[in-house]
Amino acid sequence: MKTELQNKLLKKYPQFFQTDRKIYTGEKPMKEEVQELLNQKEMVLPIQFGFECGDGWYMLLDELMANIQNRIINVNRWRKSGKHKYKFLEKWSYNLRIRSAHKQKMRKKLGEWIEKNAPRIYERPLTIQIDQIKEKFGGLRFYYSGGDDEIAGMVSLAENLSYNICEICGSTKDIGYTKGWITTMCKECYEKNPKKESLRWEQINEKNN
Repeated sequence: MKTELQNKLLKKYPQFFQTDRKIYTGEKPMKEEVQELLNQKEMVLPIQFGFECGDGWYMLLDELMANIQNRIINVNRWRKSGKHKYKFLEKWSYNLRIRSAHKQKMRKKLGEWIEKNAPRIYERPLTIQIDQIKEKFGGLRFYYSGGDDEIAGMVSLAENLSYNICEICGSTKDIGYTKGWITTMCKECYEKNPKKESLRWEQINEKNN
């Protein structure tokens, strides 16, 4: 991915990356910049080699990270409100109160006692750390640490959508893939490829157009 597009995502979502670590963007010759990474004392992380995919998936990645960011903001806002402290006891205490043979006043006191004395559950803030973004077998691979089931679903959806988006230009029309070294690309990008004679390209979504 171009330096300009990588930097846009890095600046827009800095919380997802270890920004104290240098990330390869192509600003210097590859050999020189990679050697700088290898010479550092800390372990080189996969993400430090940059976004290992084409420019065509920029919008897909931007949309994915925006959705993840919104999910994290909403979950952490709810957890910060303190309501999560009673999550474990909500249903149990409600059923106990309505099934109690005591009068309304006694049920209210029982509920107050539960909320005051029952153990609380502490939930840490929801976060993710992006470990690697790459293309593999023609599809997007988005590796990360942290998150929850909702975020896992977002990532899975984006990875599946990538098979129907040209990795070169981002088009969703006349999508196919090259055989051998698999690359998802549209017919127009295939026709413009100077090495097209040596590529075996096959359209996959002709019926949907």
